[in-house]
Amino acid sequence: APTPALVIDTYPGGVDLLSVVLATTGFFGCALLVLGPVLVLLALKNGRDRRWVSRHAVSPCAALRPGATPPERFSVFGRTVPGPGGPVVATLSGVEAVWFRSMACSFTTVGKNTRVSVLWEESGGDPFAVADGTGRVAVSARLLLGSTFSTHLSVRERTRQPVASSGKGPTRRTVDETTGSGHRRGPWLRRVIDRGLVREDQVRHADRVTVVEEIVPSGVPLHVIGKPDVLAGGVVGLALPRVGRYLAVSQAPGATEKELAEDRAYGMGCAVWATLVGAALLAVCAAVAFSMTR
Repeated sequence: APTPALVIDTYPGGVDLLSVVLATTGFFGCALLVLGPVLVLLALKNGRDRRWVSRHAVSPCAALRPGATPPERFSVFGRTVPGPGGPVVATLSGVEAVWFRSMACSFTTVGKNTRVSVLWEESGGDPFAVADGTGRVAVSARLLLGSTFSTHLSVRERTRQPVASSGKGPTRRTVDETTGSGHRRGPWLRRVIDRGLVREDQVRHADRVTVVEEIVPSGVPLHVIGKPDVLAGGVVGLALPRVGRYLAVSQAPGATEKELAEDRAYGMGCAVWATLVGAALLAVCAAVAFSMTR
C-alpha cells in the first residue's frame, strides 16, 4: 500500500502552522536582539549618573554664601525648612508647608489631540530652603519639576529629567481629584468653583477636570544638586540648570548611588539575557528552516 503523504495543519487561506510559528519566533528573536543594545545603553546611563552623583560630594550649606565663588554644580543634603518668606499655608487643604502649589486643569479632546488648559493656579514658598547643622541654602521650586504635576511646561522643560528621577521626591499630594464629563462635580472642584477661583462655564464642556495640590512639608530629607544662582528676592541659592543634569531626591546620597548601581547591574543582566534568548530563537528558526529545505 502507498505511504500516506505528510499533512501539515493550515490556517484559512493556506498558511501552514509551522510557518506561522517560525515567523513569530523569528520576530521575537529579532526584537530581543534589538532590545539588548538598548538595555545596555540605559545601564551605561545609570552608571554615568552614579559617577556624576559621587563626583558632587555634599558640601555644608554654609559654604554657599554671597561673595563666594561656587562650582558649576553645588550639592547639599539636609532637611527642608521655610525660605526667607517663612512657612506657607496651602490654599485648598490649609496644611502648613515650606512650599505649595494648587491648580485646576481641564482636558478637552479635539480630534486626535487633547488640549490642556490651566484654569487656576496658586503657589507659595518659592524659594524654600534646605538646612543642615551649618546653616541653610535656598532652593528654587523649579528643581521640583521631576516630582510635581506639571501641565504647562515648555518643550525644553518637558525633556528635563533629573538624575535618579525614579527616587522618592520631597513633594506630597494633599489634593488629587479628577472629575469626568457627565459626572457630578467633585467636592474639591465644587469648592474651587464656589470660591470663585474657577468659573462654571470653564469646565462645562471639558472631558475631565483635575484639581491637584502638592506641598513640600517641613523636615523632609532632601539631597539637591543644582546650579548656584541668585533667586527671587536676591537670595543666593540653588536653581534649575538651563541644560545638563540636576538632582532633587528625598534620600541620602549613598542611597541614590546604591540604587543607580543596582539599576546598572540589573539592566546589564537583562541585556545579556535578551541577547542570548534572541540569538537562541533565531538559531532555532534557522535550523528548522534548513531542515525543511533538505
